[in-house]
Amino acid sequence: MTAQPSSLSPAPNGSQPQGIPGLCATAMLLATLLDQESKLIREMKIREIGPLQSEKARLTALCGTIVKSIDVSAPVAPALKDKWLAVSKRLGEAAIENEMALRVGHAATDRLVSAIVGHIEGRQKAASGYGRPVHARAAARRPVMAGAAVDRQL
Repeated sequence: MTAQPSSLSPAPNGSQPQGIPGLCATAMLLATLLDQESKLIREMKIREIGPLQSEKARLTALCGTIVKSIDVSAPVAPALKDKWLAVSKRLGEAAIENEMALRVGHAATDRLVSAIVGHIEGRQKAASGYGRPVHARAAARRPVMAGAAVDRQL
């Protein structure tokens, strides 16, 4: 069973995360959500992907808001910098994997739809045309006249 989108919350008390630590926490939640979505795509559990979309959009927007609130002139501890580098690498990898899964799923869907449309068009072309349609059963029941001779001696 998949995690509910509401269970993904960067701060337990509902307050908005701040600074680089908040960005790290939110980015990890987003990476986890992207991994979850990629897994669902690979497992073809399409109905379970829909509910994740609003949470993915919320976390993405929250990351943007936190980035804008960070004071770029403030000093950053080396440990926090290392943590952000690890988290951002993880988020980047999750985003790339998610994009690949979405592209493969989209390409497979396009091929399936094209095959169905091609099959339907082929059947419609065979059925359409000028003249009276000949049904397979009717054609099989008609006697075939192989050769005929006409007697003209009267």
